[in-house]
Amino acid sequence: MLKAAQNNIRYDIVFLRCVAVVAVVCYHFDFKIFRDGYAGVDVFFVLSGFLMTQMISQKIEEGKFTLAGFYYRRLARIVPGLLAVLLIFFILIYCFLGIKLYDFSRFAFSSSLFVSNIHYYRAAGYFAPSSQLNFLLHTWSLSVEWQFYMVYPLLLLGLQPLRKRQGKVFILLICVLIFVSFAIMSYYMRFDAKFAFYMFPTRAWEFLVGALVYFQTPWLKNYISLRIRNLLAVLLIGLLVLSMFGLIRLTHMGWPSVSTWLPVGCTAGILWLAPELSLFRLPVVVYLARISYSWYLWHWPIVVLCTYFAWNQTQEQRILFFFLSIVLGSVAYFLVERRAVFRKPAVLTASILITVCITFSITQISWPKYLTADNLPDIADFQRRYTALFADEQYNFGKGHLLANSPFQAFDQRELYKFSDTLPNYLLIGDCHAGMFSATLRDLAHKHDVHLLQATGDETFPAPNVQSVFQGPTELMHYMYGTYLPKHMGKIDKVILSANYAGYSKKQLEAYLRQIDAFFGQYAVPVIYIGQTESYQIEYPVIEVLRKRFAIHPAKYLRPERYNANKFLKASSIASRYIDVYNHPDILRADTASTYFYDADHLSIFGTQQYAKLLEERIFLKQPR
Repeated sequence: MLKAAQNNIRYDIVFLRCVAVVAVVCYHFDFKIFRDGYAGVDVFFVLSGFLMTQMISQKIEEGKFTLAGFYYRRLARIVPGLLAVLLIFFILIYCFLGIKLYDFSRFAFSSSLFVSNIHYYRAAGYFAPSSQLNFLLHTWSLSVEWQFYMVYPLLLLGLQPLRKRQGKVFILLICVLIFVSFAIMSYYMRFDAKFAFYMFPTRAWEFLVGALVYFQTPWLKNYISLRIRNLLAVLLIGLLVLSMFGLIRLTHMGWPSVSTWLPVGCTAGILWLAPELSLFRLPVVVYLARISYSWYLWHWPIVVLCTYFAWNQTQEQRILFFFLSIVLGSVAYFLVERRAVFRKPAVLTASILITVCITFSITQISWPKYLTADNLPDIADFQRRYTALFADEQYNFGKGHLLANSPFQAFDQRELYKFSDTLPNYLLIGDCHAGMFSATLRDLAHKHDVHLLQATGDETFPAPNVQSVFQGPTELMHYMYGTYLPKHMGKIDKVILSANYAGYSKKQLEAYLRQIDAFFGQYAVPVIYIGQTESYQIEYPVIEVLRKRFAIHPAKYLRPERYNANKFLKASSIASRYIDVYNHPDILRADTASTYFYDADHLSIFGTQQYAKLLEERIFLKQPR
């Protein structure tokens, strides 16, 4: 039986599955050797396209294919392992990290319905929880896979008559579909990179490449010897691994992009060649490939859990939890994935319904008071509701602040033209790190009889000719420096500028600061810089909970690049006009119901108001000229 089973195994597929999962997991555990290991997901997509085509085509040819049977087998393969992860981490989060239960339930709800990719795309706005802190972020790829499963058999069934009568036309049609999907991806990479990353239409071409390889493989063995095929496969494997190591840079154009053809093409080429190498049969390769699905499911929640509890500070810690993820993936494989009881239709149906109902219910009720074991419901409620209740007031949306996902036309330019003829006119300009001070500065301006104008936008540095490293609305700054300011500088008495300086290299900062000083210097208008704020690896409200429950010091979560940026700026050409607000010792980090940051990177109004005295002294109590 073993020999017979082995004869039907494509060990090149086993090897590719092993390479893909190792690359992805190592990348997520921040092992630098796999700098571009995320491409392992693209390898999985090609493999899935190949294997699903094989499965469906063989069943159709045997006259045994049914849609219901196909969908059931896919559910039975995917759902038990996924729901096991949801259950275990639901319990862990409830017991130790209850403040995150609401977010986890939202993500679990969308994951159990296989629409998490759509949810993450729609929730990818600036005020959404950081993707790196989402326990179920990795399920986006499962959702894309499931959407492929839903559509693809219908496509093959519909095209089966064409395939039988006109095989070349059928292949041409598959190529056309690949081209169309790739074109859609290329378009959205320019205008909406998040859509290109998360959505099925922009990823379908990768599955279809795998399908195309299946239809074109059979004739190859008649023309190319095994020795030549093995040699070519070794070259492709080397190219694939080098790209995952980051020695062939993949992300200079974004991801996915034209560069995605490298891992996709290498994977397709290896499948097409059908090589037979002893490397493919190594026990460790076969084992890791066997547990790859369970390992993939478990590794990312472990990564996020380590981030929350500061267990990822050293290489030794990351290695320890890397191997723990293998152990837990193995346990899940043997206790869940291989158990027939979890694949029974009644068990599958009941499990999905229960998961959907529970997770949906938690997102609809006043959960902090009843469902968190943290015993800090007010802080939990603050984190969950802050942006909905206070972000508009804090940032001055529409009137003064432009969100990253909003077109420039959404910015109300009329507010910029409401100059005061009797009061000094100050201009607040910058990115969201300037915008977050808007409410406090508006209060101070009113107190000191100053008229405050505002032009801030997410993720864009406030400099002339800016080319943001982020995806912010650079049109706002181009308009300000190219059109608005040259015409109206005579009416502006002082400029208040701030940004996430740490998001840029020292060379970029020096160039931008020179441009800013040169621009405003020609009009003799003073510029005051609100400095770099600290930032944390996780949301500060969660840090406050962990501090109180487990005595974890907040300093463990500070991002060092923010400290370095602040140190650099304090010694730069703007030092005399720079307001140091970094990790100020006199700031109250939290009271019973609020924290000074509402997420990992932005001060709340509770936080900015504590800087009011310092801002007042440096900005409003000094004459503008």
